[in-house]
Formats: sequence, C-alpha cells, structure tokens
Amino acid sequence: MTASVTDRVRAVLRLALWTVPIPFGAFASDKGLFVSLSVLVFILASLSLPITVRRRQMKGTGTSQYASVGAILYGGIVALCVAVAILNGLMAYPFWQEYALRVASFFAWMVGTLTLQSLAAWGVDWWLKRRRVYWFSEFLDTILYSLPLPCAVMGMLLFPSVGDGEVTTSLVVGVMGIMGFGFIAMGICVIAVFAFYFFPSKGLPGKERIIQCLRIVVMTAVWLGSNSIIFDSRLQIFSSLIFQCMPVVQNNFLVFITPFVVESCLVVASVAVGNVFVMAVYKFIK
Repeated sequence: MTASVTDRVRAVLRLALWTVPIPFGAFASDKGLFVSLSVLVFILASLSLPITVRRRQMKGTGTSQYASVGAILYGGIVALCVAVAILNGLMAYPFWQEYALRVASFFAWMVGTLTLQSLAAWGVDWWLKRRRVYWFSEFLDTILYSLPLPCAVMGMLLFPSVGDGEVTTSLVVGVMGIMGFGFIAMGICVIAVFAFYFFPSKGLPGKERIIQCLRIVVMTAVWLGSNSIIFDSRLQIFSSLIFQCMPVVQNNFLVFITPFVVESCLVVASVAVGNVFVMAVYKFIK
C-alpha cells in the first residue's frame, strides 16, 4: 500500500518531534561540549529512529509510511552529507555569531535535514522498484548505484567556505588530497558496480558468459581511459575546465553537481561502448 502525501508529511513531522528536542536543547545551551554533541546526536537519531519506527510499524500493522531500511540508510546518508556541508557553510556567515539567529538556523537545519533525508529515502525506494525495467536502466542504475555516495562525501568536505586569509599551502594540499581520494573512491564504486551489475547469470551458455565478462572489462577500460585523459596534467583539461566548474571551499553546490555530471557522462559512455562491443561480437560470431 502506497502512503499518501499527507501520510508522508505526518511521518516527517512525527520524526521531527522525536528527533529534534534533545539535540536542539543541547545546542541552545550554547556550551562547547553540548553544541558538538548536539550535531552527533542528531545525526545518529536521524538515521536510527526511522528504521526503529518502521520496524515497529511493520510488526504491528504490516505497513509503514517510512522507506525500506536500505533506502533509509542509502538515501539518508547521501542527504546527510549534503546537509552537514550546508551546516558547515552557514557557520561562515556573520549571522551565525548572533545567538538567536544561530539557534533558529540550527532548528531549521534539523527539520530541513529530516525532510531531505525522508525524500531521498522515498526516492531510493521508488527507484529500487523500477530497476532493470526500462531500456535506459543499465545506464541509470549504474549511475545511481555508484556515484551519489562518493560525490556526496567529497562535496561535504569541499563545500564549506574559506576566507581569502585562510588559504594556505596546507589547505591547498588538503583540498587536492580530498579530491584525489574522492575520485579514487568513485572509481572503486563504479568498477564494483560494473562487475556486480553486469556479471552474467549462471543460466547463460559458456560462450555468452565469456562475452558478458569481456563486456565488463571493456566498460572498465573505457571508464579508466576517459578519466586518465581528463586528469592528464599534460592536457590540463581538469585544471582549465572542470576545476573552474567546481569552485571548492566557496559554499557552492557545484562541488556536488560537477563531479556527478562528469562521471555520469563517463559511465553512460562506458556502458554504451560495452553494449556496442557485445553487439559487434554477436554479429561477428553469427
């Protein structure tokens, strides 16, 4: 049974009533230790409470307004990374020094985060029910499995603004290190999804299994080759084009969007080449 919009709104409000009071009270105390703990408590509660409530509802009535556990974790963590980046970014603005505005902003941030997490979780559930259904599923599924989480984590670390006076050599080295590890993490996720998503089923004949395995190798080679071209220091594609579209430590949401768009295009190209490879091999065999 699909929950209505009203049921979903009530679910978010109910979740806010259970989640917000304790971290809000700790933050409002304006004491260093409690302020730090308030964020941690909220993060843990925002992920654990929906799962706990859902399990109780499923045991009691067999239905729940909340998303599945996997969707809550996947969508919730991705949304949480974006939300944490926003919170860190807010601290760079002058209004954060005013107690009343700081407390009000933190309250609005918590409610907004819960809403974003819920929407992301429901979105993941909606997508999971439609995997491998459409002609473009091979492209979309691969992107959604592999890219949101590493892009969100990297964006979270690169989003908060840094003043001109705070730019140091250590900061630049740290930013480049985060970007390097971020793209490596994306590579691991993409290759793992290629391997598991496109791995041939046991029911296929031996020859077809070999072709499908070679397809994975081709896709991986295309993806790695494309990235090596983009990040080749001699061609300066990354420094002259992508880096300008990815303004780091400037409170700019492009740090989330640019890597996702670029890597999505490369994933689509890799899967397309893999499909052409399979068609070419079958045509050659016949």
